[in-house]
Order: sequence, then C-alpha cells, then structure tokens
Amino acid sequence: MAYQLSPQSEQFLASVVAGGQFVSKEAALEAAVAALREKNGPPPVPQEHVELVEEAIVAAQAGRLRELTATDWSRLREFAQQAAAQNPSDTRVLRPATTHRVE
Repeated sequence: MAYQLSPQSEQFLASVVAGGQFVSKEAALEAAVAALREKNGPPPVPQEHVELVEEAIVAAQAGRLRELTATDWSRLREFAQQAAAQNPSDTRVLRPATTHRVE
C-alpha cells in the first residue's frame, strides 16, 4: 500500500536514515507504527463483535457446538477480511482460534 507523506515527514525520515538511526525509510516507518501501537494499544473491538462472542460463549457453555465445515471457514475468512478492511492500520494476521462454532 502506498502513502504520500508530507514534505516535512519525508525530510525527517531522510535525516534519521542519513544519521544512521535506521537502515531505510521503511524501517523508520515500521518503528514509528510500532511505537504508536505501543502507546495506543490495540484497536478497539466493535461492540457487535463483543456481543457475538459473548453469545457464542453462552451457547458453548450450554453445549450447543458443532464442527466447522469448509464453508464455515470460508465465511469466517471473508468476515475477517471485511473487518480488516475496515481497519487497514491493523496489520495483524487474523486466524480462527477454535474449530467449533455455535449453531
């Protein structure tokens, strides 16, 4: 993904690379993003997702589970990709954490 930085930011990045603090502009940008993540923490989880997880926990505790199918995994991947597209600043890889879902 390409971004255009302000001339001031480009100049700053060039100076930290020239000064030997980073080996490349990309490395400096990665460090800046890491610092921002550390300062702000993870992005907030939408309330609708929290509610869905809470419902799934209740259903699981009640024994309402079934094995996920290939179609389920496909839908889950699509849902995760849509969620990631709404928050492109979060570059973590989304992977399912369980092999069961609520019916």
